Amino acid sequence: MRGMGRIAALVAACALLAACGLTRTEPPDTGVEPPPPATGENAVTISPFDDQGDGTEDADEPSQAVFPAEDPQGLLDLAAQHPDGKVVYEMALDGRAGELTVIRSGEAGVVAVSRDDRTVRVGIDLVEAAILWVCVTEGAEEARCRDEDRDDEGASALATAALLVGEDRVRQIATRVTAAPDANLEVEARAGGVDASCLTGTSPGIGDLRVCVSPSGFITDTEEGSTRATAYEVTEEVDPLELQPTRAPA
Repeated sequence: MRGMGRIAALVAACALLAACGLTRTEPPDTGVEPPPPATGENAVTISPFDDQGDGTEDADEPSQAVFPAEDPQGLLDLAAQHPDGKVVYEMALDGRAGELTVIRSGEAGVVAVSRDDRTVRVGIDLVEAAILWVCVTEGAEEARCRDEDRDDEGASALATAALLVGEDRVRQIATRVTAAPDANLEVEARAGGVDASCLTGTSPGIGDLRVCVSPSGFITDTEEGSTRATAYEVTEEVDPLELQPTRAPA
């Protein structure tokens, strides 16, 4: 059922991106070079862990990331590093607040989304891009864990993470910022003192725009109007227990 989990996550991410109106438009000429458009394997991310490429031998090698980023493409190069570690975000999406946790360690990843007294945790095989298990906790009830994504709850959590902090999300915001008259790129202290290259600006009808990436590639902030993810915890250390389901899957 791993393949089905991957397909469900991809479909959910595509549907959510389209439903939220995040289509790409060509920015006007502002004298600032925008990042290249997303194509092929980077057109849609199903999670914040999309760095496997398309599997072809002649795929382009990623650019060398340099901190601080010198331009929008440099910021995207930073975001493409996908370091091991844990990031916990305060999030706002569709007018609802919540918390998003993204954990990566080697070939394993975990995404957790908490909103409205409900938490969905998803274990991911990063080599096969497959959902391994899904745990759902509601209120004070004991978590229910399964080794397959029967109700697409895991796919929905991955789609939420991709919409907030996926690599394509970073690219979309960066492209919008380059079209803003007040576009700015500078180093800021984020997430309890972590330095990050931050690309900021404002867009009529949308509001504030922001994307920040640390030297090692942690995405610490994304913001597009009322949709945002703001990290308040960033660490390179991962407790192996955090990569396990809350309880044994049924």
